[in-house]
Amino acid sequence: MQKRLPKLRSSLRSCEYACQFAAHDSPVHRLGAGWKLLLGMVLSALAAGGRNPATLSVLVAVALAYYLAARLTLADLWRDVRLFAYQAALVIPLYCLIDGVDKGLWPGVRISTQIVLFYLPGAVFLRTTRTSEAMAGLRRIVPYRLSFLVFVSVRFVPVFFRELEDIVALQRMRGARLSPREQLDPRNWPDLFNCLVLPLMVRALKTADEVSRSAEARGFGLYPQRTYLDVSRVAPGAPAGGAPETEGRQRPLSAENF
Repeated sequence: MQKRLPKLRSSLRSCEYACQFAAHDSPVHRLGAGWKLLLGMVLSALAAGGRNPATLSVLVAVALAYYLAARLTLADLWRDVRLFAYQAALVIPLYCLIDGVDKGLWPGVRISTQIVLFYLPGAVFLRTTRTSEAMAGLRRIVPYRLSFLVFVSVRFVPVFFRELEDIVALQRMRGARLSPREQLDPRNWPDLFNCLVLPLMVRALKTADEVSRSAEARGFGLYPQRTYLDVSRVAPGAPAGGAPETEGRQRPLSAENF
């Protein structure tokens, strides 16, 4: 008798790096890009206005519920917010050092929490929304060139998170003092700038040049309106590379994102 292989719960599998798009089936994924943007702006505005512990506690619970409703894991959450955890480890002691523990502890905790809450809805948007979906939702409001610029820039956020992890690992192998414990010492801050910030800026400029050349090679900006592949309208039995939908009279381009 042939044994059946166990079914993988791919919908709850964590992603490899921060803000990576996860193709799950969740209520948040099924929301339109416009609704997710609106909800994210509301949550971020509430996070910026939260001042007392009770309000921030409610906002933390709402943000966690929104994040977990997208069928993302706690490992994904840690990947998305761990940079802010390091930031909190620096901000809270500085407030305590300047104002004393009694007066500085709560302001440090409050500001660190507000920063995370302000950022988290954007992370959910990146993890649950394809660039083509977001651009298709905005094409009636703003010119497609502007929407392309905005959402391609946003989509590269997880790429730079991955680049950041790779650069840190390589530079630490070369002896750079980049660990959180070593960065508590101000004498090690030059390593942070020379070994991390500068290489990341060079990589960002190189990536921008590659994206612009790729868009130019695919004919982006050649017509007043653009072509795109509407994934939601592709028949279930159709091949993955189905013909893209067109706007206007131009012929479809060969790429989904340009």
